[in-house]
Amino acid sequence: MKKDRVNHTDPLPARLAAGDESAFREFFHLYSHHIYSVAFLMTKSAGLAEDMVQEVFLKIWLNRASLSGVENLQAYLYTSARHHILNELRKKSHSRQFTDALLEYFSESADNPEQALLRKESRGFLHQAIAHLPDRQRLIYQLSKEKGLKQEEIAARLNISQHTVRNHLAQALVNIRHFLERAATGVLLVICLVQAGL
Repeated sequence: MKKDRVNHTDPLPARLAAGDESAFREFFHLYSHHIYSVAFLMTKSAGLAEDMVQEVFLKIWLNRASLSGVENLQAYLYTSARHHILNELRKKSHSRQFTDALLEYFSESADNPEQALLRKESRGFLHQAIAHLPDRQRLIYQLSKEKGLKQEEIAARLNISQHTVRNHLAQALVNIRHFLERAATGVLLVICLVQAGL
């Protein structure tokens, strides 16, 4: 079977959609550094950033047929990259090794103005999230996370059942997570989630 010839005068999205490997190399060369910079800013890890770049471009290549109707390839790439990086960060926010390393990075960068600003912003978002909780949820969350009381101690202090404490605390965590995911992004979101105990 004769292979279709690629028209190199076509726009880059059309060439990518047609499976033009030289167009993909051109595309990767043009934008991979930008995606790496964003990923590194969010993860503070060269290894993770490199992995994320490979994963983002691989996904785009595997779904290249959908690129034929894309008018702004750069905007499409950045949107795809942002979604991928944020999804990976959300997954890694549940990894104690990742969150410990992230917090260690920020503690070692205490004199860095960028890190100081991120810490200040993360504390601000968390305080806002807690302030938006219903009164009982907020009180139970603060007793648990800020005062370090056990659930049975909170139950005794408030004269309610442990089951009620557990339910209020679980709902408070859900509400805080939802607030933070709307308010913060990237590494700032991860720091907020870690600080909130999520």
